[in-house]
Amino acid sequence: MTEAKKKRGFGFVEASRLNPSRLLPKRESDAKLEESIRRDGIQQPIIVRPSPYESNQYEIIDGHLRRKSVQDDQKVLVYVRYDVDDVEVFKLSEATFKRKPRTTYERSLFYSGWVKTVEATSGSRGAQKKVATEANLSQAEVSHYLSIAKLFERLQSQNIPEENFNALKNQGVNKLYALAKVEDDSAMLEVAAEMAENPNMTLKELKALIEEQTSPERAIERLAEEGLEEEESESNRIDQLTNATKELEAALDKAGEALKVFKSRIAGDPRKFLSPDVLKRTRRMLNALKKIEKEANRILSSGKKGHSDRQAVL
Repeated sequence: MTEAKKKRGFGFVEASRLNPSRLLPKRESDAKLEESIRRDGIQQPIIVRPSPYESNQYEIIDGHLRRKSVQDDQKVLVYVRYDVDDVEVFKLSEATFKRKPRTTYERSLFYSGWVKTVEATSGSRGAQKKVATEANLSQAEVSHYLSIAKLFERLQSQNIPEENFNALKNQGVNKLYALAKVEDDSAMLEVAAEMAENPNMTLKELKALIEEQTSPERAIERLAEEGLEEEESESNRIDQLTNATKELEAALDKAGEALKVFKSRIAGDPRKFLSPDVLKRTRRMLNALKKIEKEANRILSSGKKGHSDRQAVL
């Protein structure tokens, strides 16, 4: 029977031919599982399908952590499914996904990826309902997971500290969904930091904190704080520019002394310095000085323009 006509089958495959799924989210590491595999070997076959992207390769549907625990040249038992499309990858994976406790973060990525895959294959209409039915969840639960997945994308885009990001992964669905509804990024980050520091905060306490951080009074305070930060930042830049100018002045003084000695020695006995290399390096110094002069004039010119612009605004 040809591979195209097969539906499924067992076999041994080199681990190097088993690739992570491009559809499924990356699984969190499991130290106990990895240690068990190193000690006892793989006890269950890795479920795969022929890779739709590369010939003679397989895409892992279930068993990503098992694959990570073996060497590339090791042969492992696989259960190959030849009749699986992108949406069915999630259906098959979900059965094993639910076997272990998962963080809210993992579940949000999984169900968000599933919905996106359904939308890509059959359109956005009814996609959440289809996933909810297959996963035995309510549409509201699926909608919450989608919002939470977007929340973590926002957190990453705002460069939240890694320790805070990891602490939020284990928070409950209702608390993370409440955080996801905070539209202002600054308020969202402040609440997220409090949640990370106080993981046992109740939902009631969280909602009170959100109300406080999103109040008009807090928004005004935040704007004032940002204004102070900008003033401090400008003051720091002035200090840095002043120090850099002093360092440049000192460097030019030293260069001037060196050039006086250079000029004196060449004028005293130019025949000692007639090699082509000396002439080339002298011209290089001259060009460097011209560049310094040109750059200084350019900076002064930009300063005049900036001053004129500020006067026009005033």
